[in-house]
Amino acid sequence: MRVGRSLSIVTIAAALALAPLSAATAQQADQPPVLRPAAAALNNPLEPGIYPGDNASGPVVVVFSNSSFTDPNEEDWDIATVLLPGASQMRVTDGGDASAATWTSILAGADILVLPEGDNWDIGGTSAISDGALEIIRTWVSAGRVIVGTGSYTHGAIVSELTGQDFTVEFGNNDSNGPWQRVSGDEALTAELPNGNYTGGLEDYSLFSDDKKALITPLYFSAANDNLGMGSFAIGTGAYIYLAYDWFPDVDELVNGVRDAWNGALGISAGTVPPEVVGGPQLAATGGEAAPSVALGAISLLLLGALALAVSSSRRRVTA
Repeated sequence: MRVGRSLSIVTIAAALALAPLSAATAQQADQPPVLRPAAAALNNPLEPGIYPGDNASGPVVVVFSNSSFTDPNEEDWDIATVLLPGASQMRVTDGGDASAATWTSILAGADILVLPEGDNWDIGGTSAISDGALEIIRTWVSAGRVIVGTGSYTHGAIVSELTGQDFTVEFGNNDSNGPWQRVSGDEALTAELPNGNYTGGLEDYSLFSDDKKALITPLYFSAANDNLGMGSFAIGTGAYIYLAYDWFPDVDELVNGVRDAWNGALGISAGTVPPEVVGGPQLAATGGEAAPSVALGAISLLLLGALALAVSSSRRRVTA
């Protein structure tokens, strides 16, 4: 689907997992995709259902996939195949009847909600997320959970409603920019995220109001283009993490490192990494408690100085 599209900066205590991946996201016409074990359960197009992951101590990840708003056979499937192996469970949902009751069930016990592309909610509700359902989502994320929004499209309506600031103009562009440089001084993070197909970012960041900047922790930024490629919007003690990259199945990006780099960023955001990255860097949470060890290379995500998502067998959250 193609649609139109401050806090002081904190150090992110995590490392991007950029080891070369198997072609789990490949959708080339001339060869079938190579899937990791858990991802083999995912049909293409992606279908609603509950799928066990390979990491029993990983997070419960919800992926929204509805052909009226997203691409079940493209971005949604690509994203799900990357995240499922590092999750304990993945729930794929089309929103059902869009009601508050349905979304209460969808999010019960979940840690991460992934919203590919945008336009899944607007004032008055949609066929997938009603206004009542959005209140359930708001309460859920405000309590320390994470929403991951991907693709440089119109996430503006839902981000505006959840944060209380109007970001509809900022999410209205579809220009290609980047590459994006790491904003944090933490050298454990890769220095740069590359530009890719349909990767626009949020332009004119320097012109954002102080009230808007106060809600955003920039993660990757292009000074040359004044463009935000990845950032975190504060919602209560939770966050809406925006990744400008669109997981559109561009064949070149599967082999030139672009997809690998953004897969790493996606894994950071969702608290999962591919099982291939066993033994990769693992950093403890800062503050009063240390984060639990993370099986199969899953990593801790610390954002906003108040949110620490540590994936363990109990999926315990550690606040900094």
